[in-house]
Amino acid sequence: MKLVDTRGLTCPAPLIRTRQGLNEAEPDEPVQILIDNTTSLSNVKRYLKDNKLEFSVREEGTLATVTVSKGTAGEISANETEYCTTESLQAPSGNRRTVVAVTSERMGSGDDDLGRKLMISFFRTLVMLEPVPAAVVFYNAGVKMALDDSPVLDHIRELADRGTSIYLCSTCISHFGIRDRLPVGSFSDMYQIMNVLNDADHIIRP
Repeated sequence: MKLVDTRGLTCPAPLIRTRQGLNEAEPDEPVQILIDNTTSLSNVKRYLKDNKLEFSVREEGTLATVTVSKGTAGEISANETEYCTTESLQAPSGNRRTVVAVTSERMGSGDDDLGRKLMISFFRTLVMLEPVPAAVVFYNAGVKMALDDSPVLDHIRELADRGTSIYLCSTCISHFGIRDRLPVGSFSDMYQIMNVLNDADHIIRP
């Protein structure tokens, strides 16, 4: 049996890996796909149905295991993105959709110690704003601001509790090797990050 692990990934990455796994499997070799979010599960199921593949789904908590019998379906369509369904970015208050893009552990350039202090002050102030931003996107070294020992972790959690979506770049997380140290937020690929930024009415870059 061929295993395809899509945990921590968002569309279209789970579909891309599913297609690759199906195409790499032997003609009669089952393919097992691990998926940990409901949107990707729905997209993969529709993708498999459209390609006339038999499959079963077992769900345990947030983890779904999809087992596919490849059969003789042959080459799978490469147009994964047409199956991606994403929710429109909504501001918690219904006002304009503000997104904060965090790309560093420091605010501004010049003195690094000062930059770190300013970033802490930025998040302390951000939770006081009304309305809170629709989303905060962390990428490059910015993902380190969401670490389990981050001085602003409580502020990020407060934002999430008040309806702000927290997106963390999965490529950046893998680069820094911190996947197990991020207690809040969802792992997001570039496709999702681009959609979040594109849907914003206003972007703040500290």
